[in-house]
Amino acid sequence: MKSPASGSRAGFTLIEILVAVAIIAVLAAAVIAVIPQWKLVSQRAASLSNMRQVGMGFQLYAGEHDYALPGRTTGTMDRWPRLLLPYLNNDPRVYAQPGDPNNYISRGVDPLYNQGNNTSYIMNGYNDAGALNDPSFVPRINLVQRPGQLILLGTPNGGSRHYYMDMLEGAVGNHISVLNLEAYNGGANYLFADGSARFLKKSDYDARMWLINSEFVVP
Repeated sequence: MKSPASGSRAGFTLIEILVAVAIIAVLAAAVIAVIPQWKLVSQRAASLSNMRQVGMGFQLYAGEHDYALPGRTTGTMDRWPRLLLPYLNNDPRVYAQPGDPNNYISRGVDPLYNQGNNTSYIMNGYNDAGALNDPSFVPRINLVQRPGQLILLGTPNGGSRHYYMDMLEGAVGNHISVLNLEAYNGGANYLFADGSARFLKKSDYDARMWLINSEFVVP
């Protein structure tokens, strides 16, 4: 019987084991550190998908209403979440942004409630076109000059129940007091009038993207 070759080793030394454990610990810490970022990226992507579905709802609604978008309704009139629902396969789940701790699913409330917005979105109130004081104003998608730059939906701050983003409402306007510019990774998702949905960093956001009237002066 041959004896083991000279210099052969039966196992690892203590130092080698400790080094391996240390490397594994460093790698585990690195993975744990990036998991929250991965989660936010995933939530942001899922939110964009939901927004695009809502955007399709806007397009279908306009197609059946002579190019008109949902207006800035008040009182007992149906608000935009109810108006769009038939064009979203009657599935309100797209109204709950992933990662929004105040979304209607997490809170167990009605997303179609007509006296306070329970969706994860805030819609353009067309305030610059006079809709705040003229409920009869009807925005028409075929007359929008820059649909790829006109925001239809943004993300409100947690706890906000505003349906509409108004430039003139309140002391500083909803675009400052209500809008959440950093919902995901230093930015937020927006739905535009051409049906596209995009992520914008806070530094790239411009309040004028809410304006139908290009001559309007943001307060």
